[in-house]
Amino acid sequence: MSGAKLLHHWFLDGLARNPRGTALRINDRSWTYAEADRTARSWAAALHSGGRAPRRVGVLAAKSEESLLGFLAALYAGCTAVPLNPEYPVGRNRDIAAAAGLDALIVDPSGAAQLDEVAAAAPPLVTLAPRLGEWSGPRPGTPVLMPDPAGDRPPAQGPDSLAYILFTSGSTGRPKGVPIRHGNVSAFLAASLPRYDFGPDDVFGQVYELTFDLSMFEVWCAWSSGACLTVLNRLQALNPGRYIRAHGITVWTSTPSLVAALRTRGLLGGNSLPSVRHTVFCGEPLPEESAAYWSAAAPGTSIDNLYGPTELTIACTAYHWVPSPGSGTVPIGEPNTGLRYVLLDDGQVGADTGELCVTGPQMFDGYLDPANDTDRFLTHDGQRWYRTGDRVRRTPDGTLVHLGRDDGQVKIHGYRVELSEVEEAVRACAPGTEAVVLAVPGAAGPVLAAFVIGDDAAGRLTGTAQDLAHRLPPYMLPAHLWALADPPLNPNGKTDRLRLREEAARRLGRNLAPAS
Repeated sequence: MSGAKLLHHWFLDGLARNPRGTALRINDRSWTYAEADRTARSWAAALHSGGRAPRRVGVLAAKSEESLLGFLAALYAGCTAVPLNPEYPVGRNRDIAAAAGLDALIVDPSGAAQLDEVAAAAPPLVTLAPRLGEWSGPRPGTPVLMPDPAGDRPPAQGPDSLAYILFTSGSTGRPKGVPIRHGNVSAFLAASLPRYDFGPDDVFGQVYELTFDLSMFEVWCAWSSGACLTVLNRLQALNPGRYIRAHGITVWTSTPSLVAALRTRGLLGGNSLPSVRHTVFCGEPLPEESAAYWSAAAPGTSIDNLYGPTELTIACTAYHWVPSPGSGTVPIGEPNTGLRYVLLDDGQVGADTGELCVTGPQMFDGYLDPANDTDRFLTHDGQRWYRTGDRVRRTPDGTLVHLGRDDGQVKIHGYRVELSEVEEAVRACAPGTEAVVLAVPGAAGPVLAAFVIGDDAAGRLTGTAQDLAHRLPPYMLPAHLWALADPPLNPNGKTDRLRLREEAARRLGRNLAPAS
């Protein structure tokens, strides 16, 4: 990665391109690129005051100036940024602080409520609180540093040093750290930006918290292009039409579940989002119907479907959507420039269907805790490949189609069943709805339960069940079919399958084993 750029140098590209333009807008407050640069540099200098040189900086903040400019400040200071979400339980943030070995924190007023407990997990800790007067103060004895506008300490990073660490759910029940190097994220940006014509006239919607890696697309694609990053709160993101129109948003990112919720509630009319030029979906399989619904609302937009786990830095494949009625789920496309992949099936490489394994400059080196690396890497052809756990199919033209998770495979009465296949069948039998199919405990072993999600789902259950009987073998038919008007969403805007699993068990009067 010796030739890769440092992550904050992408911001400097935007600064050079549009110094007087708006870099960040939050509610009625905005920062030009020059102002954002000065603020981040002053905070970076404050982190180094007192003779201490922090290594890893936690950013305990909501979508605020402290979260976004604080992240940039950590990079300017030559540190690794570690986003923390104040809406997460304090115990989770405390575990992350300890696992990451934080030696500094940047907090906003919403993060201040957790400061004492989080700081106690990784002492001694330097705390930077730009809006100190808005909360009661830190734990006694914790040094609080205010910005020093005169300071300007150059970063000491290189492309092989860590830019940030994101924490994902772990199979052990504890957060799992994913360290991303400057070279990893620079490889993503270098491969992705040529797909678009982003520029200083663009306005990006910033929908996601920095703890969710899709936010990195929003932030760094905007800032590297000299565009405006405008922040939406959760309520605005769940019904974004008015906000998109009011602020002239031209680039929109979304999980498919968020658009599915808008579609089932009928919140967007045709041509209701004329300003949107580019739309990027990522994070989940994208139903063709959701893409078509969004395209009707924003007829001037291009639509790309991205795929990629955090371990492969934001996204590793992309597909430019064109309408294809009846195709079901939109493909995930082809790998980014510089990446290679193989499909692994029953321990053999070379099949046209199998687990997607990827190598290249976007691949992380391994988890923060090496114990989590077990079974996550494949050694093949003299190289190390990350095993995604996702099954894909390669079409004759080389396009990859996502088939579901390997761990989404269950056995029903001894038969092997892919839950994604049943979900696709439910969607086909009830057009215009979404579907979540789960394996839940039954009296004689696991049974399938399906939620059909949509405004008119309840009135269509009988017909859906009849059509499914003509489409699937008996062992794949859901034993229970329930209707929901809207799906529950997790903080990242994805359908919350855990909550649906708990709801299914409640309806059946079953006790669930703890979910991993």
